[in-house]
Amino acid sequence: MLHMRISFRFSSVLRSALIVLFLVAGIANAASAQLLISPLRVIFEGRDRAATVILRNQGNNAQTYRLEWQEKAATPDGQYEEVAEPGPTMRIASRHVRFSPRQVTLGPGETQQVRLALRLPADLPPGEYRSHLAFVAIDESARRAARQSAGGGAAIQVFMNLGFAIPIMIRHGQGAAGARLGGAEFNTDELNRLGLKVQLLQDGNFSAYGRLKVFLRNTTNGPERQIGLLQNVALFPDVQSRTSTVLLDTEPFTSGIIRILYEGADEYAGRIWLDQSFQVGN
Repeated sequence: MLHMRISFRFSSVLRSALIVLFLVAGIANAASAQLLISPLRVIFEGRDRAATVILRNQGNNAQTYRLEWQEKAATPDGQYEEVAEPGPTMRIASRHVRFSPRQVTLGPGETQQVRLALRLPADLPPGEYRSHLAFVAIDESARRAARQSAGGGAAIQVFMNLGFAIPIMIRHGQGAAGARLGGAEFNTDELNRLGLKVQLLQDGNFSAYGRLKVFLRNTTNGPERQIGLLQNVALFPDVQSRTSTVLLDTEPFTSGIIRILYEGADEYAGRIWLDQSFQVGN
């Protein structure tokens, strides 16, 4: 996940700020492809007590990243909302995971390992705990350019944080992941593309993760073909449902048999969460 926080403090000349804005936009686009992170999800379960995340600088310039925890709540549309002050009932992983180093500087083509260690208290209630580990870059070249563009005593300071965050999860104790179909309906987006809006319902105390596939059979005995795919679909236990739209590679139709498949990926490879068909039209 890429997130960007930009803040300005002005003491004069707005046109200098506009120059900086264009500079910031260019840096943001370049940075989104600069840092390679692997894996994009870290799961502690069973006897797992250590994990490693690999960072690689794919850009042409050295960059320093500060590592920090961020707490995010899942939303029913599959997004996240940042939580400034987690409540006592929010199950966050950051209380139980330590990482090092706290800051890394990567030259072009260089890699760095980030080590994570799990420390569980004996009385931790069973369930799934989640936090996001963010890699925040503060671009010094933007700061220098801002100071130079201001000139003549004008003080414009630009603080640009380009952040890349990955979920770190703890699955503790007895539990299971599951999902069931809440509903499905066709819709079209602003580009008039046909989609299938699918509601998944939580059916477990651990998160499910995988991909949504949509198939179409025009007649009962006709061949089936895949017409839609949506990757990286997670259903977290802190939300009761998730609604996602799968874009369909087909023209609008009046009849046929639609099949929705939610299959596991990564640690859930080979798992089928749901496989359900329904008739459209006559």
